[in-house]
Amino acid sequence: MYSIVLVDDEQWILESLKGTVDWGAHGFAIAGEASNGLEAWERIQELRPELVFVDVRMPGMNGLQLIRRIYEAGLPVQCIVASGYDEFEYARQAMQYGAVGYCLKPFSEPEIVELLEKVKAGIHRSQLLVEHELLLCIQEQSRETAQEAELEQLLEQGLFGWKPGMSLGVVVVHAADAEAADLVTAGTSRLKLRIGSGKTAYVLHGEALETAKARAASGALPESVRGIGISPVDPRAGRLRPLIEAANIASYRFFTSGVIVGLSVGAPQSDELDAETWRPLEEGIRNRDVAQLRQAFARLEPHFASGRYDIRHAYRLYNRVLAYLPGGEQSGGADSAEPYCFDYDELVRVYGCVTRMFEGLLAIAADSFVPAADTGPESRGPEVLQQIVHYVNAHYREPISVNEIAKKFYMHPNYLSLLFKKELHVNFTKYMVDLRMDYACQLLRGTSAPVSEIAERAGYSDYFYFAKLFKKHRGMTPTEYRASES
Repeated sequence: MYSIVLVDDEQWILESLKGTVDWGAHGFAIAGEASNGLEAWERIQELRPELVFVDVRMPGMNGLQLIRRIYEAGLPVQCIVASGYDEFEYARQAMQYGAVGYCLKPFSEPEIVELLEKVKAGIHRSQLLVEHELLLCIQEQSRETAQEAELEQLLEQGLFGWKPGMSLGVVVVHAADAEAADLVTAGTSRLKLRIGSGKTAYVLHGEALETAKARAASGALPESVRGIGISPVDPRAGRLRPLIEAANIASYRFFTSGVIVGLSVGAPQSDELDAETWRPLEEGIRNRDVAQLRQAFARLEPHFASGRYDIRHAYRLYNRVLAYLPGGEQSGGADSAEPYCFDYDELVRVYGCVTRMFEGLLAIAADSFVPAADTGPESRGPEVLQQIVHYVNAHYREPISVNEIAKKFYMHPNYLSLLFKKELHVNFTKYMVDLRMDYACQLLRGTSAPVSEIAERAGYSDYFYFAKLFKKHRGMTPTEYRASES
């Protein structure tokens, strides 16, 4: 529902205007009225409406002067001019300052409705542009370099009722159905950011966040909603990215503990695994003892169920265990710099929940503790590698992981990585990233597609992860790369 302020110096005309159209049926709510330009300017600054319906001739400040002031202030407010037949020149001048149209007196319902539809279409286009620019700003700025003034300007243009000093909050929803995701925050003013495949972040002001939180807690959610994460609130626009990150982490509670709604009560703590958590796992790997590993995983499950550990710990644990298994990159050493799983969404896609992740790790560990037979696929390394490379070159834009490829070719994932290093002098992860980044660069050079779309087309389901990886790989952000190649 968009808000509108009606401005006319004659009360009977205001009443006529209010009664001519069923404003609510067309998506508008009358937020306020004013009888002259000066009063209207005060009401506009206070209410921040999406639309102003303004008479041309008024005392103090006429309609043209008001529209010009709105234009020069850069406010995201659209204007419709009400004029008589002899005032068309005023209306024409108003159009030069961004008025979207004019309506002749006496008022006609079809004429007003046509203009309202035009206004809604313009607001929708503006919203898409703001959402794109905001996502781009968040993607390409680190926590330390976020420009709060730029973020504030974009948030104000977002038309969701937020003004500097008001609290901000974020809700992240996992749902394959975009309409189902929207229902979580339905009825609230929000900015919508698509931050991944089937994953949406909604930016709300504090009051709207409480409404969304209550709806999520009610349990009346569509079945296609898989997970919801809700951030704390913060009045600083520069904290928007950490708020999105906090909500994003909380949204994976469905994976770590089977809970649909995750609440983040503060900044995420370290993703480091406690020493007492890792030690039993390390001992089980060192002793090549599957039963010991199973006991260690069983002791971990309550920590994930309680929320002590989150998706970051699951991701870190998964890659660390694989790296420490016999044949892994860091057997007996530090954490692997090259993950076996690219991001959280890949972990979720492959396993579904943390319990099945533990089961998968146990199966891989049991396999790695038994020496491979000389007649197995490992003995045909170069021949199998050629098939794997052909497969990867054909499917790298799809969501595939080293474990899935290893399973497809009846090979241990650690051996697959070693085979890539031995024969191609590059590990599997880097080989895959190089292919995807080259393709992303091709899209950035040859298309005008938004970065978020390019991330998905290049095989990455999380846009922030893609932006971070691209900068690490190319030394610049995707937008900077596109500008340098244009």
